[in-house]
Amino acid sequence: MSLGPQDWVAAARSALIAGGVDRVKVDILARTLHISRGSFYWHFASREALLAALLEDWHARNTAPFVAASKRTNHSGVEKFQAVVDLWVEENQYDPAYDAAVRDWARTDKRVAHLVRKVDRERIGLLSQIFRDLGYDEEDADIRARVSYFHQVGYYALGLGESKTQRRKLVPLYLRVLLGRDEK
Repeated sequence: MSLGPQDWVAAARSALIAGGVDRVKVDILARTLHISRGSFYWHFASREALLAALLEDWHARNTAPFVAASKRTNHSGVEKFQAVVDLWVEENQYDPAYDAAVRDWARTDKRVAHLVRKVDRERIGLLSQIFRDLGYDEEDADIRARVSYFHQVGYYALGLGESKTQRRKLVPLYLRVLLGRDEK
């Protein structure tokens, strides 16, 4: 069985989500993958190199969908915002458990905390641009972006666990509140 670096990153992602960064250890991952540790060192120089690849994976997987939604051409600001909301509600392109696991890791690692803050600023910036596309001035757009983002991060942090049906039902109300107007 030949594994590539992405297999190790995928195993590391699963371990991080299931048990935190302390579960992202070469021995544990090798046992999970039913392969020797030697395979790991073929792809990564060290555990630190794997952790760096894991952070790159998190950023790419959990931010790229926001970038794509915000950069849609021929879509109104409302449609772009709706696309972001759909990412949060549907959770099929954005993985909130992965985000939560990285945020937990950031509590004990300053380097990770710095990256999380940078990614949060990037995502808020994307949302802010959507609000500017909706006609809000820069300050108002930034505050609306922050409220929207902090609301969603808080939703996951609180572990509300509402069904997708319930969340979809509430979307029009959230849109009205977060956009500051009724949208059909």
